[in-house]
Amino acid sequence: MSIRPKRLLTTILTLLLTATAHSAQRDSLRTFTESEPLVYEDAWDLWPYAFLNDKGEPDGYNIDLIRMLMKELGIPYTIRLKPAQESFDDLKAGRSDLTLALSVGFHDEYGLYGQNAITLFTQSVATPKGKPIEIRNFHDLGKEGVSVIVNANSLCYHLMIDYGWEKNATPTTDLRDAIKRVSTTEEGQIVWNTLSLKWLIDRYHIENLVLTPVNMPHGEYRFMANSQTLLDRLDEAYTRLYTAERVQPLQDKWFYPEIRRQGDKETRRQKIAVGAAGILLLIAIIYAITYRIQAKRLTRINNRRNRRLALILETSGVRLWTYNIKDRTFDWRSETGQIAYTYSAEEFSQRYSEEDFAKLSAALDELAKGQGVKETGRQGYRETRRQGDKEEGAGAEVTLELKAKDSEDGDSGLRDFVVALSVLRRNKDGKPEIIIGTKKDITKEREQQRRDEERTLRYWSIFYTPVVGILLFDKEDRLMNINPKACEIFNCDPEAVIAERVPITHFFDIEKKGEGLNGLHGIQETGRQGVEETGRQGVEETGRQGVKETALEYQFMTVRDKKRSLLGTFAVCIERQQETGVRSLEIAARLKKVNDTLREYDRDISLLLSENDLRLVTYSPKTHLLTIGVKSGEVKSEKWKETGGRRQYALTQTRCMSLVDDRSKNLTMRTLSLLDEGTDREFRVNLRTSLRVKGGLTLYLLFILRPEHDEDGLVTGYRGLLIDTTEQMELKRRMTIETAKVQEVENTKNMFVKNMIQEIRNPMEAVVDYVERLGMDKPCPNEEAMRQGILDNADYLLHLIDNVLYLSRLEAHMVEINKQPCNFAEVFESQCNEGWMKYQNTDTRYIVENPYEQLVVDIDADNLAHAIEQVTANAAQHTSHGIVRARYDYIGRRLVISIDDTGEGISNVAAISTKGLGLAITKELIAQMGGTVEISSEKGSGTTVYMTIPCQASVIKRKKIA
Repeated sequence: MSIRPKRLLTTILTLLLTATAHSAQRDSLRTFTESEPLVYEDAWDLWPYAFLNDKGEPDGYNIDLIRMLMKELGIPYTIRLKPAQESFDDLKAGRSDLTLALSVGFHDEYGLYGQNAITLFTQSVATPKGKPIEIRNFHDLGKEGVSVIVNANSLCYHLMIDYGWEKNATPTTDLRDAIKRVSTTEEGQIVWNTLSLKWLIDRYHIENLVLTPVNMPHGEYRFMANSQTLLDRLDEAYTRLYTAERVQPLQDKWFYPEIRRQGDKETRRQKIAVGAAGILLLIAIIYAITYRIQAKRLTRINNRRNRRLALILETSGVRLWTYNIKDRTFDWRSETGQIAYTYSAEEFSQRYSEEDFAKLSAALDELAKGQGVKETGRQGYRETRRQGDKEEGAGAEVTLELKAKDSEDGDSGLRDFVVALSVLRRNKDGKPEIIIGTKKDITKEREQQRRDEERTLRYWSIFYTPVVGILLFDKEDRLMNINPKACEIFNCDPEAVIAERVPITHFFDIEKKGEGLNGLHGIQETGRQGVEETGRQGVEETGRQGVKETALEYQFMTVRDKKRSLLGTFAVCIERQQETGVRSLEIAARLKKVNDTLREYDRDISLLLSENDLRLVTYSPKTHLLTIGVKSGEVKSEKWKETGGRRQYALTQTRCMSLVDDRSKNLTMRTLSLLDEGTDREFRVNLRTSLRVKGGLTLYLLFILRPEHDEDGLVTGYRGLLIDTTEQMELKRRMTIETAKVQEVENTKNMFVKNMIQEIRNPMEAVVDYVERLGMDKPCPNEEAMRQGILDNADYLLHLIDNVLYLSRLEAHMVEINKQPCNFAEVFESQCNEGWMKYQNTDTRYIVENPYEQLVVDIDADNLAHAIEQVTANAAQHTSHGIVRARYDYIGRRLVISIDDTGEGISNVAAISTKGLGLAITKELIAQMGGTVEISSEKGSGTTVYMTIPCQASVIKRKKIA
């Protein structure tokens, strides 16, 4: 049957006019009346956006928002909630006028989108507490063995279908039942909209599930209708209400239920108060007087208790803080127990060293778990832990000795504290909620303890000196202790005379003075008292140059307390050989001359070392003292005069160890042990101290010690130099860091060059092989194919050389970035096809997704095209079968381009920049445009490359799908 041309033309014109009229009708806003109101449809199970409440009525954020907008526009309306797919079908068929939907490709066929993003749909995974979290980014959904529960109409499920991962998804239309089932069985995991999951967990008081954000594409929730005019009016009204801050209360009500509950409680309290006000008014008047009197009395009691607590805390030097286990926050309390400051765990950790805060955190975690604790002890701090008898963990207390900054008192230095921890409050299940900590400053006690230990060490080092005899008597003049030299002088057994508590008069004839023990202090005599009793009579020898006799020189020192009461008496004695006559005078003159020479020599050496930033240092194995010369001007003390003009520090071994950093303590201990043993060799030790010099650098000191010997060749001590090596060690540290950086750059460069050589070598070898075979005398049967191979490999070589030159220009910033308005929707597909053209195969599908009819953005189209071609070519080259997909979108003033494939993937993403030129060029080029490049890939699971470029769009027009 044939149709005449005239009738055919008439039919076509009629269809065109009908389509035009239908389009105009769709784009016009019909008049809404009470009899024909605007019909809004939405899903009935999209909590908290739209759902049927317990009364079967529409409720949720979308419902409240529509009611507000319709009132603002004066439009009569009706609201119907249905299954999500039915609401979309009704909108498409014209049975409804408006809905809210995700602006994604699979919804485009149902209507037009508004311009405003009402909210963002982000995705999270709900998993039982204690279970491993398998889903952290989008590609985790495609891993082997992963199983997730998803909403059958959600963005997540549609994306999993697009990527071929639907076998890992368990779709459901009842997420309320699914979340209850996962909570009850503690098995499974749900991926859905974050706010919806959060609302359901809060609604059903589920405490054993945790939410973890999933890094994947989000969705924008927009108005959807078949009338562009209606959408424009809605967008305008929404913008006006949002600017006037009338939308925020709705968001707080539905998306932040804790604020809503607080408001509801306040409202209920107000209603109850208003309802009961009349009834309680008379009672309140009568009660007011009694209450006022009682309140004053309680206030006085509380104030008295607070003052007493404050006095106790102030007197004992104790400060209070509490730890909230759930929020992981620390509340610093005032003297009255009120919260003065609230700190996060990170802020509170700034008070402590990293090691000490780790000890504190471990103790808090043990108390939080309610576990029994045991007694432990470690060097540098003390832990005392007790546990109650009735319940495991009940009454547990942990005591730690830590160093901390007392910043509340304005002290930024580290001080010693005793921190006692215990459970202050538990929940209804008996689990700890609040832990209280008390902090007491024991800096003075520890400092006193260190001084006592140092004095004790000094006492014993002096008491057991082999040079002088020392005897200690109590306040009743009885012997308490005697050193070996005194036993040698008095020829006695130390254990016997101490056990018998021999009186002081047994050794010294002090009764002749008639002053008693109280008058002994400072008395210094020379004689032979007590010598006859011990059998050591004075011996006289006659020589040619004088007479020599043995005498006993002794001195008494009394020890008293603060009230000047006598505690005991020290007696120090030494044997002297006196010389008389001409020889004694000669020896005295020689000794004076030698001493004067030594003092002059010592002063010259000290001056020379001071000018060269060196110091004299000596060590005595007998006294265990390290003596360090002090530079001029460092010490102003009267004791300097007593040293004959030699400025010096005398450090005990305990003091030395306290000044050494932990990393040098073992070396210091070994060195001191060798010195105490009198090892006959030179020592050259560079130590890291715990001190800081100007600029905050750690002080390093180099000790160079050489042994000194007596007449028998035995080591009597060590003398040497002390050199400040801080600058040299800092320079060495910096050189090590810079060397590592240079080595890393060199390794990267070498790897890149190695890969490039291989890239160039392969086509070069192919060209040479083809040329050699063509140059043979015998005719070649596939000569044409060889010529084509030469051309192809030559083209590839030229492509590599062009890329090398282009990369060099990029790194030298010789490529000019010139931004011009460009309709990216027109050029995107051609740029992708240009990239993968040479590497296409029949087993792979190549897809370009272009959601815009027109998108004019301010970009450098030519250079961006170069980057797109590099990435698409690389994706096609490494994909032998499956899909290579390119797509883009304009989100938040950024052009986001993603190229993903199902190819072989990359095992080491971090090292990919050394394996070729394509990605290196892309990264550098996008960076110079102000954007970023991100790569997500796993070996055997394909690769996705995201390119994000900031730009400004002047025209945005999405494609319309009827």
